Amino acid sequence: MKLFTLCLLLSINTLASPGDFTLNSEKTLYIVDGDSISMQMRIQGIDTPEMRQKCRKTKFKTINCGQLSKDYLKQSLKNIPGKLLIEPVGIDHYQRILVKVYKGDTDIGKLMVEAGMAYSYKSTYQQEEDLARAEKLGFWGFHTPPIQPYKWRKLNRR
Repeated sequence: MKLFTLCLLLSINTLASPGDFTLNSEKTLYIVDGDSISMQMRIQGIDTPEMRQKCRKTKFKTINCGQLSKDYLKQSLKNIPGKLLIEPVGIDHYQRILVKVYKGDTDIGKLMVEAGMAYSYKSTYQQEEDLARAEKLGFWGFHTPPIQPYKWRKLNRR
């Protein structure tokens, strides 16, 4: 909870500077209660498996790759030393705030791709993704890695 509060405060502080973003939709905000809001933010440059997205770790064991990626992000933010920095860089087409996230000197988006826990979005971290694939890191070492999240979302629209 402390980590979330810090992220929210840093984001609001940065967004309050002159010349910053205007959100065109209240959908980005989650009203917690009468005096608390939460904002949806997306780490720029990466795409991770969705929460319901499965992959085959071994020939006979299917796991939730979305949960695996989420857990890796949580552990990374908890275990990497240094201060958390959230830098707003834009607004995506879903009206989420696009952010770069750093813990100490570590670029968290880049780390996620290097560890095989995220895809590079477009070519942002393509070299890191290629290396993780070649070294079979993270879900690249699984019997069947997850399909690209955008393809999974297209196949699983409700």
